[in-house]
Amino acid sequence: MEYNEVCSYVERLVGDGSKGLARVYNESAAMKKNGVYSIDPSTGRFLELITRTRSPKNILEIGSGIGYSALWFLKGASPTTTLDVIEVNSDVARKFKKVMAREKHRNKIKIHQGPALEVLAKMEKIFDCIFIDADKNEYPDYLRHSLRLTRRGSIILADDIYKFWNDATTEQKKANLQGVRGYTEMIFKDKRLSSLILPVGDGLAISFRVK
Repeated sequence: MEYNEVCSYVERLVGDGSKGLARVYNESAAMKKNGVYSIDPSTGRFLELITRTRSPKNILEIGSGIGYSALWFLKGASPTTTLDVIEVNSDVARKFKKVMAREKHRNKIKIHQGPALEVLAKMEKIFDCIFIDADKNEYPDYLRHSLRLTRRGSIILADDIYKFWNDATTEQKKANLQGVRGYTEMIFKDKRLSSLILPVGDGLAISFRVK
């Protein structure tokens, strides 16, 4: 059985998650022209499980889309969990706000609109969980900031680790692949992290800060 077939099988088992999640998943697909590419439902279920098992107080998403991954996080989070998201596209950020209002989440949510590296450079808050899903060529820089903004016991996640390995056909895709490869080498070499790449969706890297 091919990897894509396995992923499709798992997605069918996971299902939509909820009517609200299914709606936002479809809305995300309709906004690809705005650079919105949502995670798959099985990756979403993993984010939910991480929040249920780890109970993070503060979560940061680098690259929010219109809120699909955020809704999975909040599905497993406690009402007191805070969520910070970074989104470069102003239209997407506005849609994110509308989605959160429509889904009636009472969690404290803060949207930082702007280029991720510029926003991260100004951040000082410490997070229990960071999810990276923005420009792949910048993944190594996101990791450097994530290490500054986490502590022992925090978790750092990164999506799309497998996505460009067999599809580096353009200069941008080559840059994306280089960024992802640089990221994976860094997380396995850094003694502060215990890391693994999971065969979930397009490949999900998970790193636990051991020190």
